[in-house]
Formats: sequence, C-alpha cells, structure tokens
Amino acid sequence: MEKIEDIDKFLSINQKLLLEVKLGENAGIYDSRVEDIEGDILHISMPSEKGRTVPLKPKTRLHVSYVMNRGRLSFKTMVEDRYMDPMPMLKVNKPEVLFREELRSFFRVDCRVPVKVMVDVEEDEVVHQKMFEGKVIDLSGGGCKVFTAAPIKNGDKFEIFFLGNLGKLDQAKVEAKRVVKVEENLEVGTEFYDINQADRDKVIKYVFKRQVEMKKLLG
Repeated sequence: MEKIEDIDKFLSINQKLLLEVKLGENAGIYDSRVEDIEGDILHISMPSEKGRTVPLKPKTRLHVSYVMNRGRLSFKTMVEDRYMDPMPMLKVNKPEVLFREELRSFFRVDCRVPVKVMVDVEEDEVVHQKMFEGKVIDLSGGGCKVFTAAPIKNGDKFEIFFLGNLGKLDQAKVEAKRVVKVEENLEVGTEFYDINQADRDKVIKYVFKRQVEMKKLLG
C-alpha cells in the first residue's frame, strides 16, 4: 500500500467519496462529495439514504475512500461539526496522508448475484448477440467471477446485466481473463474495462457493504 503526502494533488472539490461508519446507530456506507476545502477542514455533503438525511454527529469516526487513476485512495478522519444552511454539510478534518491501493489489490467478496450475460455468438457464419443466464460468484472493484453456460474464451469481451441486484449499477463491460470449465458451465474470471468512476464507485460500495454484512454474520 502506497503512502501519499501530497494531499492537494489527489483530493479536490467535487470529488465523490464513500464514507464508512463502523460504529453507532448510523453504522453503514454512504455516498458523499467534497463541497469545499478550507485550510485543514473539508466541507463534505451530509450523506443520505433512501431520501433521508443521515445526520452524522460530531466525533463520529469515518473511513473515507474514493477511486482515482486506477487506484483506491483512503483515509481516516472525524466529524468536527455539522450544519444545515445553505445545505446539509459535515466539517471533517483534512487528512495528513492518503493511502493508495492498486485496483488488483481491492478486497474481493463472495456473493451470489443473478445476472444476464450478453456475448457474441456465431451461427451460420453470422455473428449476433445472445443472452445467457449467469451468476456473479465473487466481486471486487477491479472485476468479478461469473458462473455461466455462455460460450466464452480467454480475451473475450462481453457485457453483464445486473437486473437491479447490484444497487444502482445496471450493467458493466468485462474482459475474460481466466476461463475454467465446471461440468457443463464455465467459471469466468473477468476485469472491468471502459468503466467510469461513478460506476466503479457503485461496485466498491456494494463490496464494502457485503464485507460489513459478512463480518456481522461471522461475529
């Protein structure tokens, strides 16, 4: 994990953030954004969930992360104050250092997410797109593993449709990196490609939430 001290180069106004609150009544993972930077203070939007503002209290500890330049940047901070005018905001301490992980180092979680897989199929010398049933069986910020009967080879590029089962992410383009035959089906290890930061953030948020759920189940 790389340590970064040039904060201003990697953290700026309008940067979208994921806030993780590990303890207390508002424990969870939320979307936020840097609205202003004032000296050693960040003004960030107060998170909301299902249309309800989540009023994080002063002294709430936060684990903050975001994606930039094919890496996940993170830091820990604390809520110093909150205010509602002109919009619901939190004042948090600006970090002294950031920590950066390459996407391939992202935490990977097991899951069972039903999906549709769209691949190119050649029939009678004509190539067309065809849908197959599938299931995402593990997921990270860099890619996923899909269990499917779709005819896929190493290097193939195809689309996965999440059918509302992965939060707000509708679909993603992936490239097959490892294909293993399992009886009549395939396990296909993939990497995301041509994915924008907003969609990658949705994947990361799902992974974080799944990680929290698994920790609770394990006690």
